[in-house]
Amino acid sequence: MKPGRVRTPPGAAAKPEPLHPRPPLLRSGAMTAPVTAPTRPVPEDIAAAARTWAAGLVAACGEDLEALYVYGSALGPGFDRSASDVNLLFVVRVLPFARLEAIAAAAAALPSVADQPAGTYRFTPLVLTRHNLESSADVFPIDFLDLKERRGLLTGTDLLAGLEVPLSHLRHQCEYELRSRFIGLRQAFLRSGGAPGNAHALTLRAAGASASLFRHLLTLRGQPHPEEAEGLARAVAAAWRVDADGLDGPFAARRDPAPDEATARRRFGAYLDALDQLIRAVDSDSPR
Repeated sequence: MKPGRVRTPPGAAAKPEPLHPRPPLLRSGAMTAPVTAPTRPVPEDIAAAARTWAAGLVAACGEDLEALYVYGSALGPGFDRSASDVNLLFVVRVLPFARLEAIAAAAAALPSVADQPAGTYRFTPLVLTRHNLESSADVFPIDFLDLKERRGLLTGTDLLAGLEVPLSHLRHQCEYELRSRFIGLRQAFLRSGGAPGNAHALTLRAAGASASLFRHLLTLRGQPHPEEAEGLARAVAAAWRVDADGLDGPFAARRDPAPDEATARRRFGAYLDALDQLIRAVDSDSPR
């Protein structure tokens, strides 16, 4: 795909430069993820538990298994096994239905969460073919950038190391996620009738899904991102020039788990306002 360009028609006046220009947005259709992140070390206890848990699935994949990864928040600081699962990615060469049936049977034989001792790691498997990896990165840029940036190889070949993730669709997906979140939060508050406690619950729930999106909003600015989720909101606010305190609302709700109702509503409203500002900022940088 050739990079898209917007050309000024002959005789047309050039658009004036803004007084306070934002950093450039990565727009080129040929642009790909600029850094190939190395694999991260998997903590020994997670690696041992993952290999034990996944043994039946690995056997069911057979000789078609090309790689097994741990990915996501389990490789970051502050991972809480009581609140989050450990994500596992199985990459297989091909996945005919007979193989899918075998993997499903192996998954059915795994112990349920209710049958496991308290404090046991919970695992969520994702099975993709090599073709899925090579052909889907342009459709799911956020997901595949996450895979590249936070992955630890347990066995096999690191197929993600050379995977190119086009950034041409990243802005579109970021805006889609922002708008979906914004509308969804407002609708959830409306459905609750504004019941006491709902503003805090909705604000708190937004924290879990914000970190990944915020990282890639910084990627659009060509900026590094903090590892700590709490630092991401303020970094994004600075990069896109929106209200930092409002955007930090979900993480503030984590730090203040039992606010009074007036504080919770004020925080929820400020977060919605900041999301609206951010949507407008991202939209204004879209190619026209």
